[in-house]
Amino acid sequence: MERKSITKKARELIERKGIVVVPGTYDALTAKIAESVGFEMIFHSGYGTAASLLGQPDVGLVCFKEMCERVKYMARAINVPLLCDADTGYGNAINVYRTVKEYIWAGAGGLFIEDQLWPKRCGHMEGKQLISLEEMVGKIKAAVEAKNEEDPYFLVGARTDAIAVYGFEEAIRRGRAYREAGADFIFIESPTSLEQLEKIPKLIPDTPLMLNLIEKGKTPFITVKEAEELGYKIVTHSVFVLYTVAKAAKDALTYLKEHGITPGYENMMPFPEFAEFIGLPKIREMEKKFLPKDVLEEKYGGRL
Repeated sequence: MERKSITKKARELIERKGIVVVPGTYDALTAKIAESVGFEMIFHSGYGTAASLLGQPDVGLVCFKEMCERVKYMARAINVPLLCDADTGYGNAINVYRTVKEYIWAGAGGLFIEDQLWPKRCGHMEGKQLISLEEMVGKIKAAVEAKNEEDPYFLVGARTDAIAVYGFEEAIRRGRAYREAGADFIFIESPTSLEQLEKIPKLIPDTPLMLNLIEKGKTPFITVKEAEELGYKIVTHSVFVLYTVAKAAKDALTYLKEHGITPGYENMMPFPEFAEFIGLPKIREMEKKFLPKDVLEEKYGGRL
């Protein structure tokens, strides 16, 4: 899908009636799988990027270039909008201005930046520090100006981690200020009680709100239907796929270690099914279309 169509679709999704479920993925393959089962927008997880790229926790170790590269590969693998984690924007407001443009050029449908001090860390971890509200407002304004110059449909979201650092009231104050500064959606990270979950949409009305649910994280788990009834617009299970894949890989490798053979292990996609899913038939069709007949004969011996 053409880039402007992708960003237009992203904006339509948050403007239409009903909640948008945006599953967390972390590479081109997991994004492609999420699209194949019917999700209309997919989330690029910074936590998942750190874990899959570096084998490290989400504590600000992944750099700007590495995140942009991951966004590019993921966006090109799918035909639905990719909503992206852009951490703190990788510097001050001037850096944020460039970050937004680079994410747009990489093919993202939108992003959010957070008000943590670098090096940041996962919103459900301890030890977070924040920049001032005024500095974050400047970052949001720079992000909005950058996207308006390149693609006005592109979504710019703002996340605050203030609940963990300064308390719930400060998080609400910041959420309102960030919306006023021009953010398309607001992400209040890590509410710690059902009462807080219920209050946020009431205290920041007429605003698309994002909710992040992490298994055994700080935020109480609610269903998608419950989140919609409370007034949230976007819900992401940002590390569900990461945790599931990690356990599946560990279980599979444990089976191999114990049995010395893989046939008999049923919880996997076999070669023919995976080859078809990943796009091998299309490659074969392109070979027939573009490669000389003698090359095809040499490659396949007539078995086309």
